[in-house]
Amino acid sequence: MNFIQKLRRDQQGASTIEFALLAPAFLTLIFGTIEGSRIVWTKNTLDEVAFATARCMSVSLGCETETQQQDFAVDRAASYGIAIVAADVTATADADCNGFPDSSRITITHDFNSVMGGFMPSMAADLEADSCFPQL
Repeated sequence: MNFIQKLRRDQQGASTIEFALLAPAFLTLIFGTIEGSRIVWTKNTLDEVAFATARCMSVSLGCETETQQQDFAVDRAASYGIAIVAADVTATADADCNGFPDSSRITITHDFNSVMGGFMPSMAADLEADSCFPQL
């Protein structure tokens, strides 16, 4: 039996080769799912923070100035584990929101930095949350 025939019948290492071929795709799928879920969770959280801040502007005396509104949004986001800065929060009083005049409007922008950003550039995202609440 020559060397080529021996090599063709040899089954040692077949599992290792299969794992080496499939592992990158499998790990990309797993970590892509985790990062995609983080993006959705962060976006939903920013939407809630924007809504709570717009509501605070309308019904609370603790959100009368722009600084108070920004501080409220920063603190609310921090309670969820998201770090935003006051410059990320834009507050507009007496805004026209979706056809409703005299509403409080909050816009929050956040640069989502994915741990997979270098591997998958599409995972990097600039998130924006926008919310309105009628002034009471």
